[in-house]
Amino acid sequence: MKKIGEDHITLDGESLTIDQLVCMARDVQVQVVCDPPALENVNQSRRYIERIVKNYIEAYEKHDGSDAPVMQVYGVTTGFGEFKNIPIAPQQLEQLQRNILLSHSAGVGVNTDADDPANYFSAEVVRATFVIRLNTLLKGYSGVQPALLDFIVKCLHAGVIPLVPLKGSVGSSGDLCPMAHMFATLLGEGRFYVVNQDANRFPTPVDFRSASQLSQALGVKTLPLPGYKDGLALTNGATVSAAMLGLAVYDAMNMASTADAAAAMTLEAICGRTRAFDPKVHQARGQRGQIDSAANILSLVTGSSLVNRCIEVQDAYSVRCAPTVHGASRDTIAYARMVAEREMNAACDNPLFFPGESPCDAPDDPALRDPSKDWDAYSVGNFHGQPIALAADFLAIALAELANISERRTQMLLDRYHNRNLPANLVPAPGVNSGLMLTQYCAASLVSENKVLTHPASVDSVPTSANTEDHNSMATIAARKLQTVLANTQAVLAIELLVASQAIEWRAGCRVEPSMKAVTADADANGANRGEYGQLADTKSFTVATRHEHRKNFVKQLGVGTRAAYLYVRSLAEPIIEDRSLDEDIRLMRRAIEDGSFVQSMTDALPDELRTITSLQAS
Repeated sequence: MKKIGEDHITLDGESLTIDQLVCMARDVQVQVVCDPPALENVNQSRRYIERIVKNYIEAYEKHDGSDAPVMQVYGVTTGFGEFKNIPIAPQQLEQLQRNILLSHSAGVGVNTDADDPANYFSAEVVRATFVIRLNTLLKGYSGVQPALLDFIVKCLHAGVIPLVPLKGSVGSSGDLCPMAHMFATLLGEGRFYVVNQDANRFPTPVDFRSASQLSQALGVKTLPLPGYKDGLALTNGATVSAAMLGLAVYDAMNMASTADAAAAMTLEAICGRTRAFDPKVHQARGQRGQIDSAANILSLVTGSSLVNRCIEVQDAYSVRCAPTVHGASRDTIAYARMVAEREMNAACDNPLFFPGESPCDAPDDPALRDPSKDWDAYSVGNFHGQPIALAADFLAIALAELANISERRTQMLLDRYHNRNLPANLVPAPGVNSGLMLTQYCAASLVSENKVLTHPASVDSVPTSANTEDHNSMATIAARKLQTVLANTQAVLAIELLVASQAIEWRAGCRVEPSMKAVTADADANGANRGEYGQLADTKSFTVATRHEHRKNFVKQLGVGTRAAYLYVRSLAEPIIEDRSLDEDIRLMRRAIEDGSFVQSMTDALPDELRTITSLQAS
């Protein structure tokens, strides 16, 4: 399997993985190579299309105007959708394919500012869509010109990103609207920009260029014009939805490990019991994700002298049941990964062509086949995005649950009635300082938004094309919602990591025992406020305890994994001594979750890597 950071990846239509997809989508320097045997399949399929068109033209020209039909192939010699029964004159066959790109470019953004990047899919989504569509065409069932594959490769290598509006797809017949916007650039329609390095974000400033400049950006004299079948092949299939699902699955796999780390840090901060993570317990239930999550948390706290110091019999559900909740999300991610990787290697065009094969409804004797009927093309429904829609909806729910339980742990750590003797909001001198109070408000807002966004898009369907397309998947809507839920969950986990780090500083640095009785003295001359808001809310002692030179001592009380996690958090954000703006701390921590560096910091510290998520198909 190709790893992120490799210099080239070969596509063959059969073996594209999530890791490879992300590598090509996010790293513009990666070169894409088409497998020669797969290219030969493309050539063979193209010859098949040309033979079909040749036979059609001959029959059309011989047609005497009687009611006897001329053999028709959907989308090749006929119109599209509602116009599927209208034969196209030979001289208009190529214009038909160009018209689909023009007429289907009908997307909209979130506002009416054509220069606002928020109206368009990100560079990484567009690049992932290019990769998946290229891989699909390499299967050799679509009949496209080989020159179109070369065009996609050149776009990937040059970092060309067509502007593709966010909204307008119903997820079947595939993502028609956004795909049309991508490839209408072949006709000089639309705009594009170029990314040279980081495909995760728009370049600043964004240099939007007219599609008439595309050949110059690619370093070619002319662009290939769509011919027979090409326009339909470039737009059919829920490829944008699949791209978003694939990218989200990769990020979700990383986020599952982040959630385990956050739970482990909270476990340390409350001196919780590790018995709830005993492998025997989780083997007894047998849920794979739960087993892996428990193993991760136990591994992270190995060597800790903080855990198991609480005299209470049980911890709160948000800690004790973390493997159960995280594990269920892990299993959902594994399911979504299976669906995404299947779809990334799927033939999802319509019609499909299988040279040398006969359809199941054809008479065994070729002489008995009605010459006016289409025996070459398979008009089927592989373009329908239902598998992606369901997986995206399910994955969004799973990620929202990681956020839900994380926010509950954050609330527990900040609540002086439930955090086992730590100060309210974990801040010295409370009252004048609010500390980390508002981080929980922010987390609460995000999890509430997630609850709205996780209403499934896949249960809805609005018929299109005069009811000939009477059930649609809404896969693109599901995938776009998933992206928002994923981003929200990253932020919620970032907040828990910041809060847990400050709680650990009180617990380990200031030696606050979970069973200590609260001191009731009023504020003293050292600035301590030891009344009902906690016995150790002392600005001076907390400041001293959390200095850089003291951290190397008290972190020895942490587990080997949580120690690395804590130190990484503190490399980005200092403790809260007095109130300050917290948004930058959250942003930096979220970025570390997003790019994987936080999880990597723990992986490097552990003797054995954290358990990752494998596809259900591979298990």
